[in-house]
Amino acid sequence: MVYKKVKLIECCRSISDGDHLPPPKSKSGVPFITISNIDGDNHINFNGVMYVPESYYDSLSEEKKARCGDILYSVVGSFGKPVYIDFDEKFVFQRHIAILKPNNDVNSRYLYYVMLNPDFYYIADKMAIGAAQRTITLDSLRNMIVHLHSINMQNSIVNVLSCIDKTAQNKYNKT
Repeated sequence: MVYKKVKLIECCRSISDGDHLPPPKSKSGVPFITISNIDGDNHINFNGVMYVPESYYDSLSEEKKARCGDILYSVVGSFGKPVYIDFDEKFVFQRHIAILKPNNDVNSRYLYYVMLNPDFYYIADKMAIGAAQRTITLDSLRNMIVHLHSINMQNSIVNVLSCIDKTAQNKYNKT
């Protein structure tokens, strides 16, 4: 298989993280998620979330707003958890979560599968700093090397892995 070795940032329009200011709390509004809301299947669990006012969400830059096709990646403490965003509902996330906005010429689900790969985690683990709260810095994340296949190969890989995901999810839902 032919691929290019590229930095992760070369696959993305931006790699950022959540707002660094403490969010204002609200009884309703836009859900605010933390790393603990990322479940073992790499999905967001919105049960028991806090909320922020709609005005807070509106004040965030577009690079900090998750859209369908973006990828979240936990970078502090329980780092190394990617989440593929397959919906377009508003939510806000803490600064301990990075957001990747893949380029239009990269299959974002392919990038998600790359980040799910144990080899990617192994490299992230080697790059993590700190002792009590190990952290992958945004700079380290941006500079991680990934194998970028042609868009046709990316699409083929995603087709196969998505079928496996759906089969596993259907099996899980039946038990």
